[in-house]
Amino acid sequence: MKLGRNDPCHCGSGKKYKKCHEAADAAKEAAELAAIQAKAEEARAAEAAEAEANPEAAEAAAAAAKKAGSRNAGSAGHKPKERIATAANPIRRRAV
Repeated sequence: MKLGRNDPCHCGSGKKYKKCHEAADAAKEAAELAAIQAKAEEARAAEAAEAEANPEAAEAAAAAAKKAGSRNAGSAGHKPKERIATAANPIRRRAV
C-alpha cells in the first residue's frame, strides 16, 4: 500500500510524510527511472550499431518482433459465437 502525503511518515518521526521523507523518496525514484532510461538508451544504441553492421540480420529480427507483437495474430478466421434463442434469452428481430 502506498503512503499518502498526509499519513504519518514511515520512519517513525511522527511527522507527516510530506514534511519528512517525500522529497527524498521522490529523488530516489527519479534516480532509479533515470538509470532505467539510460540502460534502455544504451540498448537501443547497441541495437542500432548492430543493425548498421549487419542489415540482413536486423531486418529478420525486426520482422520476427513485428510478428510476435501482433495483437491480432491467429484471429483472422475468428467467427462470432452463435446466439441460440431460448425462452429466457429470445433473439429479437426488428419489425419491418
